[in-house]
Amino acid sequence: MEHNTLEVRGLTVCFQTAKGAVRPVDDVSLKIPQGSIVGVVGESGCGKSMTARAVMGLVRSPGKITGGSVTLDGRELTSLPEKERRKLRGAEISMIFQEPMSSLNPVMKVGRQVAEAVRLHTGCSRAEARAKTLAIFREVEIPEPEARYDCYPHELSGGLRQRVLIAMAAVCRPKLLIADEPTTALDVTVEAQILKLLERLRDAGVSVLLISHDLGVIARVCDYVYVMYAGRIVEQAGTGVIFDRPQHPYTRGLFRSVASLREGAETLETIPGVVPNLLRLPAGCSFLMRCPSCPARCENEIPPLAETEPGHAVRCFLAGKEGAT
Repeated sequence: MEHNTLEVRGLTVCFQTAKGAVRPVDDVSLKIPQGSIVGVVGESGCGKSMTARAVMGLVRSPGKITGGSVTLDGRELTSLPEKERRKLRGAEISMIFQEPMSSLNPVMKVGRQVAEAVRLHTGCSRAEARAKTLAIFREVEIPEPEARYDCYPHELSGGLRQRVLIAMAAVCRPKLLIADEPTTALDVTVEAQILKLLERLRDAGVSVLLISHDLGVIARVCDYVYVMYAGRIVEQAGTGVIFDRPQHPYTRGLFRSVASLREGAETLETIPGVVPNLLRLPAGCSFLMRCPSCPARCENEIPPLAETEPGHAVRCFLAGKEGAT
């Protein structure tokens, strides 16, 4: 029987603003089997990173989780006191944030930053923490780890800073690793090396939630994919299935906008319009104003997320129907 490291059911995050309530995450459900890489894709503002922050317990006022469940290895996280959540972060669940320079302390040597995380979660001595840090630096292929240990973040390249973040996230062997755009602004060679690191962690039994705009990255390393739009899951399937047979018009639009995924493509296609303002969502389907072929019922009914084949669910009334585009 498949064991899920993470299970999210009906997760909803709400921010109370002067203009009304905003739900950047609305009834989101997903799961990550042990030792797998699961991808979440979608445009900026669709709720990907906020979902990750909710899983980590990092939603801050005026936002709060207003519904749903988050379980890590069967342990409910949403009801844990903050003190208990802090013990889990870094030890059992870690996150690689998008921009290394905003995540690393600029006035502290990178080796010490990783070693402090080790000491915080394991209670080991300074010497043991240094040894563990050097070991993880070697594992993530940081060259000359002893010398890099005593470098400040600005003395390292973008690729090396990203490796330091991965080392910090992985040094305590968490059950779940969340990677939020870990290859942003990296050249293709370094990107390939970072993805290999994530694959090695997966092969060692770590479950990975990978958030990315880069569909090529998702296609390469993920076992399963969730597509988010305006705070909701609109399609989910195994990677091969969703790339071969995308059924939601938004998913199809995303794939058409990537030339490398389309044989013979000479120009990029775009999805007309923008992600809707979450304060003024349509009464029905949130993709209504950008959809090329929405039926009249989409104006007032929110399509359910329904299976069209085993393991493949789509939030669209036309999913699986002949002629749908």
